[in-house]
Amino acid sequence: MIAMSIDFMKCVVVFESVLYNHGIMAADTNETLKATIGKYAGAMTFKLPAPWDQLPDIGLYMDQVITYLERQLGAFRDPGEEHPITSSMINNYAKAKLIPRTDGKKYTQEHIARLLSVFSLKRVLSVQDIGALFDGLDDEESLRAFYELFRAGMEDSAKHTADTINDDLLAGTDALSEDGFLPDGSDATEVDRRNVRKLALNLAIDASIQSYAAEMLLSLLAARKKYPDRERDKDKDKERMDKSSRDVEKPGRNGS
Repeated sequence: MIAMSIDFMKCVVVFESVLYNHGIMAADTNETLKATIGKYAGAMTFKLPAPWDQLPDIGLYMDQVITYLERQLGAFRDPGEEHPITSSMINNYAKAKLIPRTDGKKYTQEHIARLLSVFSLKRVLSVQDIGALFDGLDDEESLRAFYELFRAGMEDSAKHTADTINDDLLAGTDALSEDGFLPDGSDATEVDRRNVRKLALNLAIDASIQSYAAEMLLSLLAARKKYPDRERDKDKDKERMDKSSRDVEKPGRNGS
């Protein structure tokens, strides 16, 4: 569900968190709200999951995997999560068959690619739906193609969102004022607060609607997979009915 009441300071904390993760903003900065959001928008496309060829292929142990994943996804995690990725989560994904079992407790390039996808998508898709996305990834070639498609989608979405933030909050006649300082935002005008809440709401609505659409599409695929012969059986039934109709219409041997 979409939270219809979006707290202004929660938006600010999210913006700050990404900047802290990348060392862009210090904790005691007196930057204006507008300047901080501007840096956040610029940082969105700065840190994306690594390309396939740059994923570790030497085999990592669990603690190394967790550290790597948190660094890769730091820009997109909830600032309130102290431990956004745990060994229990990864083990549960293995039980759900989203990732294959490890060989000697070491995680390969395939594991890393799948886990980056899972932890990025788990906010909007269920484990079952992510499993449907992974259907057919039976070899390195297909997994690599999927991962690069996923990464390109992340890049496009991050750029589009950054552009939206820039257009709605940083440029044009409705741009945020030059006043309003972090971290408490106490000097921000009510107009600025309203504009930040409005954009946060619109982004949340877009994410919600698109999530529903993704779930619907995947459920259709699941239904087709569950009943793969249904359409073929309908065609066969139609052929039998047509044949029966033709047989009834044929004249008898005496021509009557």
